[in-house]
Amino acid sequence: MIDKQIMKLPGMKQLLGLLAGLSFLQALFIIGQAYGLARAITGLWEGRPLEEQWGWILLFFCSFIARQAVIYFRSKRLDDYSYQQAADLRDQLLEKLFRVGPQIAQQQGTGNVTTMVLEGINQVENYLKLILAKIMNMSIIPWVILALVFYLDWESGLVLLLVFPLIIIFMIILGYAAQSKAEKQYRTFQLLSNHFIDSLRGIDTLKLFGVSKKYGKSIFASSERFRKATMASLKVGILSTFALDFFTTLSIAVVAVLLGLRLINEGILLFPALTILILAPEYFLPIRDFSSDYHATLDGKNAMTAVTEILHQPEAQVPAVTVPRWQEDTQLTIDQLAFSYEEKAALRDINLNVTGF
Repeated sequence: MIDKQIMKLPGMKQLLGLLAGLSFLQALFIIGQAYGLARAITGLWEGRPLEEQWGWILLFFCSFIARQAVIYFRSKRLDDYSYQQAADLRDQLLEKLFRVGPQIAQQQGTGNVTTMVLEGINQVENYLKLILAKIMNMSIIPWVILALVFYLDWESGLVLLLVFPLIIIFMIILGYAAQSKAEKQYRTFQLLSNHFIDSLRGIDTLKLFGVSKKYGKSIFASSERFRKATMASLKVGILSTFALDFFTTLSIAVVAVLLGLRLINEGILLFPALTILILAPEYFLPIRDFSSDYHATLDGKNAMTAVTEILHQPEAQVPAVTVPRWQEDTQLTIDQLAFSYEEKAALRDINLNVTGF
């Protein structure tokens, strides 16, 4: 899911290290929330006075505030980094376009290049903000929570461990379907951009020959194809989100039912059962967050790939030519100059003789 080009961005390794540390801290604060809340509820259930539970309640609120502080700091850091990298990519893309000239515009299409510089870079910025944090959370937080669940009750930990890979496999299958739809949508968007810009630039010529309405219908047909491709991509994205939410909710319900039956049969104490029940939604939360923005990350990945392809296009090496200064004895002679364009002669038998003065 992560584009390989992301790893080549400056400062990426340091940022990933920071995000890994923040994700680990967030997992600890999640556990602190669950532990404090479960301890307070268990104490009240056992008939202890409320005054004895203020310490656990304070642990819950402190962990909650610290967790939000970690999320805010991570979001702020990712916003700054993604904005800077997007600005650098835009500068590199513009420099490449000015350096190479109209060659890229002829290959990619004027509308596609214009859209890439404007909207494509914004999609890359959003992609960087979303994918890095979500991937790191999904890689660290569930396993820290799972370790504590195994410590409290190995049976519940085994249920969570078996369910998680199944959800990942299901998400991968739907992810491939969504990726193919997103790539088709992006290609249709490129075609629509090129068609619209080319028609807009040649509107006077189209009116002159009386075919402007025909091209208007052609643009409408292209926009309809783009609309259908977008809706098809959204259908897959909504289906995958619904299916993932359904299976994660079902998994949490299974854990809750098993814990309830064991509580009734005195197979587990209230505190570990309540702690596991509180942690179960947090265990699946990273993967649910990832799936909710999966379509946006696909758009950003496609834009990142398109920008990278342009930046890596080879440039023709033009040898440096030194032109001597024009002096009084300098002489320029042109003899029998001819020039043809598309096999049609434009210039023929041009002779010129200029002497310096």
